[in-house]
Amino acid sequence: MQVNKAQSKTDRIGNLFLSVSGIAAIVIGLIGISFGSAWSPQVYELLFGFKIIEIIDSFIPYFPFVPFYPIFFVMLGAFLIVKSKG
Repeated sequence: MQVNKAQSKTDRIGNLFLSVSGIAAIVIGLIGISFGSAWSPQVYELLFGFKIIEIIDSFIPYFPFVPFYPIFFVMLGAFLIVKSKG
């Protein structure tokens, strides 16, 4: 009986952490979507400072997927929230 209560409390804390992390990731993703023109030039400048990125970009369209980073954050947040529900 005592072990079940301890595991239940630990599970609740873990689920709460996943849920809060998921909500935070979704909020960050939505902010990133809203202000993409403010942060994306700096990211492109940083990434294209590496020669290997330029080589890969010539073969793969949209690489390094900078426009999709906020969408990835929203997807991560949704995954964490679903994971917290069990």
